[in-house]
Amino acid sequence: MTGALLPALVTAGVLGVTHAIEPDHVAGISSLTSDYGDSRLSALAGACFSVGHVALVAVWLGVAYVLLGQTSFPAVYGQVGTLGVGVLLGGFGAVMAVGGLRRIVRDDEHGHGDVTHSHPHLRLPLPGFDGADHGHDTVSYLKTGLVGALFTLSPPVSMIVFASTLLPDYGADVVALAVLTYGVSITATMSLLGAGAGALFGLTAGRGRTVHGLAQTVAGIAVTALAGSLLVDAVPALL
Repeated sequence: MTGALLPALVTAGVLGVTHAIEPDHVAGISSLTSDYGDSRLSALAGACFSVGHVALVAVWLGVAYVLLGQTSFPAVYGQVGTLGVGVLLGGFGAVMAVGGLRRIVRDDEHGHGDVTHSHPHLRLPLPGFDGADHGHDTVSYLKTGLVGALFTLSPPVSMIVFASTLLPDYGADVVALAVLTYGVSITATMSLLGAGAGALFGLTAGRGRTVHGLAQTVAGIAVTALAGSLLVDAVPALL
């Protein structure tokens, strides 16, 4: 059992890392942490995102194998999940890009002397998206976890298949440890992604409002473009 356990856990950990660094996950975490400028808060946001994500992965595993006894799903499941992620990313990317543009405009207007301006703020009740309130309360992080769960609308096929190959030969205990390792690996990786994004945006924030706004705008456009590519792939397949 011990000889089989280590390779199983290593494989589960690798699957967790590769799953966490998929482009849509990186884009989602980056968009949620773009306004922090703080690697620790961004790491926490990434961890919250991953907790919701891992929870739904566990649900998929339970439904797939324990309840349905299957390791494959019709392609429509993946297409619907991709469509949902594309819509989410499109909204997040647009909010980030517009927020960056407004930051640039505000910086330009504030440089005109003693004229007072009133600026509307973008509001999205998630960490990093509320331009007026920079508090980071428990409810906000729970909502970030919910967003992470929504990024798992498609079945995690690789982990479902891997768990199903372990169960007949090694039993539920090894599968449970493998799933736990998978979840820890995802959480650690997504926390690092959040910390990295926070550090990068923190560097731009330190160079002034305009530079930070430009970085957010460019990143927002990139996230929106990724969302568009996901929608282009998913929508025709569903029609």
